[in-house]
Amino acid sequence: MENNSAERPNEPAANNSSTTADVNNSHRYEARIFSRASMTTLAKILERRRGGRRPSNRARSFFYDNSCPVYSWLLPGWVAEDRHMDHGRVYRYFYDPSGSQYRTQDEVLHAWAESGLIILDL
Repeated sequence: MENNSAERPNEPAANNSSTTADVNNSHRYEARIFSRASMTTLAKILERRRGGRRPSNRARSFFYDNSCPVYSWLLPGWVAEDRHMDHGRVYRYFYDPSGSQYRTQDEVLHAWAESGLIILDL
């Protein structure tokens, strides 16, 4: 797969502190500098993947938190995942601080409303 930074929001330059880690030799993850709350969420996501169903070997995941301009609408501790498949499709998932997965921004907003959060502007 060609490394095209235009298709990923806020893609770090090749010479900065970003690293790629191989988890269980089956799925690659792009590591970035996250807040402590986001790192806790990311750890929960990766722990669940170690014990259960994993994404395809043909996928590469990039994680973002609210420090990324595209995902600045996320609350602290929430994480977005862009899962790039070899065939070109990109799947987007969102995770709350407990590690629960949401498939759309609308699902995230609904979860926030159910928990009593009031969203003034997005």
